[in-house]
Amino acid sequence: MPEGQEGREGSEGLEGPEGPEGPEGPEGSEAPGAPSGPPSTAPEDALAIALVDAAGRISLWSSEAQTLTGHPASEVIGRDLSVLADSPATHGRTLVDRLIRDGGGVRTDWLRCFDGSSRSVRWRAVPLPLDASTGLLAVAGHSSQQVDWCDPAATDLLLRSSPIGLAVLDRDLRYRFINDALARLNGLPVAAHLGRSILDVLDLPDPRAYEDMLRRVTDAGETIDNLHVAAIRPDGTPYAGVGTLFPLRDGDGRIVGQAGVVHDLGGTRAELLDTARNQRRLELLSRIGAGLSQGLDVASVASRLSAVCTPAFASAVTVDLLEEAVRRDPDSRMRTGVEVRGSGEADADARTRPRVHPLNAAGAGGSAEPERDLPLTHEASIPVSECVRSADVVSFSAGEEDQQPCHGIALPLLAAGHVLGAVTFSRPGGFDADDVLTMRDIAARAAMAIDNALLYRRERLATLVLQRRLLPARLPDIPWARSAHRYLPAQDGTLAGGDWYDVVQLPGGRIGLTVGDVMGHGLGAAAAMGRYRSSARALLAVGLEPGQLLTRLDGLKDEADNDLPATCVCAVYDGATGDLRLALAGHPPPLLVRPDGSADILAVDPGPPLGMGLDQVYESARYAVPSGSLLVLYTDGMIEDPSTFLDLDQGIAMLRRAVHNTETPLDEICDALIAVRPADSADDATVLVTRLTRLTGVRPTPVTEPGAVA
Repeated sequence: MPEGQEGREGSEGLEGPEGPEGPEGPEGSEAPGAPSGPPSTAPEDALAIALVDAAGRISLWSSEAQTLTGHPASEVIGRDLSVLADSPATHGRTLVDRLIRDGGGVRTDWLRCFDGSSRSVRWRAVPLPLDASTGLLAVAGHSSQQVDWCDPAATDLLLRSSPIGLAVLDRDLRYRFINDALARLNGLPVAAHLGRSILDVLDLPDPRAYEDMLRRVTDAGETIDNLHVAAIRPDGTPYAGVGTLFPLRDGDGRIVGQAGVVHDLGGTRAELLDTARNQRRLELLSRIGAGLSQGLDVASVASRLSAVCTPAFASAVTVDLLEEAVRRDPDSRMRTGVEVRGSGEADADARTRPRVHPLNAAGAGGSAEPERDLPLTHEASIPVSECVRSADVVSFSAGEEDQQPCHGIALPLLAAGHVLGAVTFSRPGGFDADDVLTMRDIAARAAMAIDNALLYRRERLATLVLQRRLLPARLPDIPWARSAHRYLPAQDGTLAGGDWYDVVQLPGGRIGLTVGDVMGHGLGAAAAMGRYRSSARALLAVGLEPGQLLTRLDGLKDEADNDLPATCVCAVYDGATGDLRLALAGHPPPLLVRPDGSADILAVDPGPPLGMGLDQVYESARYAVPSGSLLVLYTDGMIEDPSTFLDLDQGIAMLRRAVHNTETPLDEICDALIAVRPADSADDATVLVTRLTRLTGVRPTPVTEPGAVA
């Protein structure tokens, strides 16, 4: 008897009239290990038809093809045939050419369905003459795959009803088949496994070691018996199992995947479950530590904490920050609940709940000002109120979730003896003692990160206040040289930098303009900015040319000789003559927009930044400025974006395109320039726009020619 013939005998008793056999085996059956794919509502003899042109693009897609794969016609027509491949595959044109050369034929391939799962489909390729070329007609039945060696119904019953977990993986370690027993053990439905890597489905204590072991099966053909493994289900519960892994070979002996047989150990291997719990706890704390270390503000700390802990550890995580913790002096000490009760204030506190900032709220306080970056406060819930007053863990009922009682636990955020607020975890089913220990560790890490973020916030606000005090309260009102400005702190939340701007009215119908940028951030940069700005203002007042001013400014040192380097642009405009003198110290060149709309970069030898100790002699350049022109001075935060490798020329070109009409109000021009600034810039940005016109009735001021004139 030929191989497989014995398996076909007697199948009629199980199939009955609903299992007709074609020339190659019973139709409508599903191969062992093949996923079921999308449910089919078409008759068993309905044919799925697709037409593929010579370029490999799908040009016709029948309703039966949509029923078979789940892909609607609108998603596949016009796309390359490879869109149906379940892994990176050859271009559709190559496949069409090969099948046409071979004269078509019957194939069995894995197809990627619309829902992300995969299924094995047996189909026939028929070469078809088209208008100017030869395409391909693909025809498939709704059976997943034909089987000619046994009764498919019996095989399906065996695989799906077995109390032992069974799975088939391909060479990429993706699930091709899993029975209900193993799906229940893993805590996920069958559909959530198919087409996904086993390492994407299982939360294992040591995934790298487990992957290496799986590779030994597919790459070396090794069989692994009596394998003990522990894993974590999506709901957080661990389980232990023992099983066997062995390679799967095709008719030519090649390894095409592997199969696994897994038996649940239940609670008989407590050490494996403990290992899984401990490993999960360490991984959770490691991810939390990595996430919290990247948060510079309290809101991002809370959001990162919630992102790591949900849904693996809890269904919801909230962080409430005490209002008084934000306002307090860092050197002061906040009283604990024990001290409050001892002072006789407990009864009053019990009637008045503390106010908290809900850090997990979707929005902040509705203001872009750094002082109002936190969400608006509200009265703390009863559990959070009890938690922060007692500085202890509070358990409470949190209602229901998924028709199960939901349990919550609030823990205080303690840092250096201060109660900063509370973090609350909740999930259906509650938490055990080990979970509470993990929460205490999480709360301690979160409290340290929030305390650091609050300190950083106070320093940033102090820097911004100092910077505002050192910058001009308002620009002088000069009819023939009106100015407007904008200043934006760094968008990534870093400390304020040392950007400055200044406009000084000089004798003889002249005006002095400076814009600079101290290298660095924080209080030191703000203080250095104040010294540079005040010195430049004084030097302008004594009548120095821009080049001479920068030379003198470069030579100035404070008593401690610790000034930070800075870039600077200095311009002096004579309203009587339209003469503009300009000098640069490592600064981006200004932009001049003429009344006719043309714009040019004012090229000047920039020289090195100030404060480098190079004893540089800076040169001035001279330009004749048409009346009504706009002079745009700015810092590099307006044009540079390291994340997208935006260079200097590209940034200046953006500014040039943002100004279309010199008659536009100056505030609108500033807003247009700010709008084209690179998003999420890591540096402060300052822009100063001045409309330069003529001043009549004033005798021009004699000026000594500089050594080099443009």
